[in-house]
Amino acid sequence: MTNPCPIASPDAILTAIRQILAGPMACPRIEAFGPQARLGHDLGLDSVALMTLMLHLDEQGIEMAEDTFDQAPGLTVGALALALAGATPAPADEPVDIKVHCVVSCICQALKDHGGIDHRPMYLGLWDGEVVVDDRMRLSYHAEAIDHDFYRNWAQRLFGLTVTRWYDPAAPKSENLNRLHALLLDWRPGCYVMPMIDMFLLPQRDNKFAQDPFPHYALIQPTDDPDNWLMRDPDFRWEGTLPARDLRAAFLRDTVAGGFAFDTSKARPAARQDIAAMHHATFDPHATPLIDALRRIILAHSVDLPRKDLECALRELPVIAIRKYAYEHALAVFGDIDGADGDAFEECCDRIAALTSGLNAVHRRAVAFARGGDDDDLSRALSDLDALADQERGIKATVSAWFNNWQEAGA
Repeated sequence: MTNPCPIASPDAILTAIRQILAGPMACPRIEAFGPQARLGHDLGLDSVALMTLMLHLDEQGIEMAEDTFDQAPGLTVGALALALAGATPAPADEPVDIKVHCVVSCICQALKDHGGIDHRPMYLGLWDGEVVVDDRMRLSYHAEAIDHDFYRNWAQRLFGLTVTRWYDPAAPKSENLNRLHALLLDWRPGCYVMPMIDMFLLPQRDNKFAQDPFPHYALIQPTDDPDNWLMRDPDFRWEGTLPARDLRAAFLRDTVAGGFAFDTSKARPAARQDIAAMHHATFDPHATPLIDALRRIILAHSVDLPRKDLECALRELPVIAIRKYAYEHALAVFGDIDGADGDAFEECCDRIAALTSGLNAVHRRAVAFARGGDDDDLSRALSDLDALADQERGIKATVSAWFNNWQEAGA
C-alpha cells in the first residue's frame, strides 16, 4: 500500500505561493504579497495566471480542488493557503455573481428600473453568443467588428427601447469624450448612458477576471459633485461613486471604443409573439459554437501553431463560458420555476453549472498541455469537449421542450 503524501501546513503553502509568484511567474505586484492580499484585486492574477499558479503548486504536490479554484480570485492568500491545507474555502469578499453579457445586462437593468419589466427574454440565445477566433487562433469575447446591433434590434422589438450609438470610431477620442460629457450634462432620470471603459484602469473595482485589457460596458450618470460620477455595473451587480478622472481615463484608453444611449420612456413588457420570435431566431438545438471553437483552437496549437501559445489563446474563456448561465433565464421565461417546474428547474441548473465547470476544467487541461504536458492532457481535453457537447445538447433539449409547453399553454 502506498502512503499518501502528507498535506502541507498553511505556512508552508504560503511560502510556496510566494516563491512561485516571485520566481517563475514573476508577479509584477509581488510587493503586495501577504496573508491578507487578494489574489485578483491586490496581486492582479487573472484566470490564466491562477491556472499557472495551480500547475506550479501541483508540481510540488499541493492540489487545488475545483471549488477552491473557482473562488480563488476573491480569496486572500491566507484563505487560499488554508483551503489548500484542507480547510473549507472561506467565502470571497464579494459574492460570486453570474456575469453573462455587459451590454445585455445594462439594457436589462433599465427594464428592471422601469417598473420591474421582466427582462429575461433579452437573454434568449446568449448561450450561443458570437464567438471570436482571430487569425492567430485565439479566443476572444471582444473584437472591433462586434457592433451589438443584434441586441439593439431585439431591445427595440421586445421592449420598445431605441438604443442609439453615439460613439464615432472614426472621430478622435477627445471628440467622443465631449459627446459623453454632453450626454451626462443632459442626463435625467430614465436616461441611460452606456460607454465602453477598460475595467483594468479602475483599481477600485474588483472583478473576477482581473484581465488587462478588460473592455466592458457600464452605465454612467452625473452626481451633485462634478468631480465624481456614479457608475452602475449591472453585469457585476455593483454600483458606486468613482472619480470622474478615473472613468475618463478608462474611457479614453485605446483598448476600448464604444458607447450607446437610450431612455425608458416608451418601455413596455415583451409580447409573447415577440418572445417566440426571438427564440426561433436564436435557438439551434444542435449547435455548440463555443465548444467547436475550443476544439479548433486546441487542435491548431497541437499541430500547426506553437503549443506554448495555447495558454494565451484561451485566456478569455472564463469570460465567455459564463454565458451558459443564460439557459437559466430561458427556463425562467418558459417555465413555472417557483411552482410546478421548480424541481426540474433545479435539476437543469445543476447541469448548466456542470457544463460551465466542465469548460473551465478543459481550460485547465489545455493549459497543462501548453506548459509541456503529455498527449494525455490533449486527449482528455478533446474527449471532454465531446462529452460537454452532448451535455449542452441535452440542456437545449430541455429548453426546447419547455418552450413547446409554454407555446401550447398560450395558444
